[in-house]
Amino acid sequence: MRLQGAVIGLLLVVVQAHTLRAQVDVAASIAGARAQLDQFNPDSASALLERALTPNSGASKEQRVRAYVLYGIAQLSSKNVSAARLAFRQALQLNPSERVDSLEFLQPENLLTEFNSERLALAPAPEAPAAPAVAAPVPLTVQLALPADTTLPVADARLPIFLAPSRAARAAVAIASAAAPAAPLWADTLPLGATGAVGWDLRGRDGALVAPGRYRVTATAVDSAGSAAPAVTRVVVISRAPADTQALPPPLPRSAFLPEFTSVSHRSASGLLVGVGLGAAVALLPSALGRPELNKGLGSDGTAYLVAGSVAIAGVIAFVAGGQERHPLPENVQKNAALRQQDAASRAAIVEANARARQNAPVRVQPEGGKP
Repeated sequence: MRLQGAVIGLLLVVVQAHTLRAQVDVAASIAGARAQLDQFNPDSASALLERALTPNSGASKEQRVRAYVLYGIAQLSSKNVSAARLAFRQALQLNPSERVDSLEFLQPENLLTEFNSERLALAPAPEAPAAPAVAAPVPLTVQLALPADTTLPVADARLPIFLAPSRAARAAVAIASAAAPAAPLWADTLPLGATGAVGWDLRGRDGALVAPGRYRVTATAVDSAGSAAPAVTRVVVISRAPADTQALPPPLPRSAFLPEFTSVSHRSASGLLVGVGLGAAVALLPSALGRPELNKGLGSDGTAYLVAGSVAIAGVIAFVAGGQERHPLPENVQKNAALRQQDAASRAAIVEANARARQNAPVRVQPEGGKP
């Protein structure tokens, strides 16, 4: 008996050790998966989480909820939306109050949208009001429920609209601009007797995304006998989130360009000789002609010499100044043209990226809560 008791005790110790080691491995796998998500390695994170979610892993309820949430995030990052939704649903089935608000920074952008859509899908339908104890038929009504303030991606926008007739009826919903309620932009209908959500893709009849503004959501219901429920209306405000755009750089300064011409000076020696020669001729001309009347008074005021000096100085100035010629610098012209082309291409790329960012900016939907 002692030997049998010792063997049983040893087996219990082994089982407990194995269980403890499995729990430690589960915690390590979850922590490792979180680290892989931080490093944008969704495939590695998925492999670790699949190990933690095996039936014999020994994971606790809290660990399984955490593993399912992280697995859904990894699948969203790998563009596997259906697998992500299934993981989120399994997490919410284990813990309906689970939230992922603190994990928004992990990416992708549609994390909250997909998780909250699964929460809405699992939410119990509102109970129909109890029928009064009278023989008269219960009046047909329809309930209309919209999600709280939410942000949706443009590429896969889907606003869930919950419809619940008070009894078997065909429920319908229509969307129109609050400024033109008689012209519906979108409509959908549930099968007769069905209760649930329809999804609006935030687009009009032309398939284009609706413009920011106020929109009226109208729910109606008609039963098989033709009785209609009073219409229920809500107003939502649609806006676009700010786009992450780049500022255009300032124009290139003149200092960024190389000189495209060079100036070359030409000095003429003939101009200098002509100027000096003319000056001497002016000074000697009266004497050379032998005209006394021309020489009269020259020695006293020096006019002839002043004129001669001026002519000679003009010749010297013409020699020093010379002529200026501009010669193009083809290499610099080519470099400046390449610089202008590169700047234009960079600006065009920024303009295109900004237009794309504005086009793909997320859409925000806020219920106004009142009738238009």
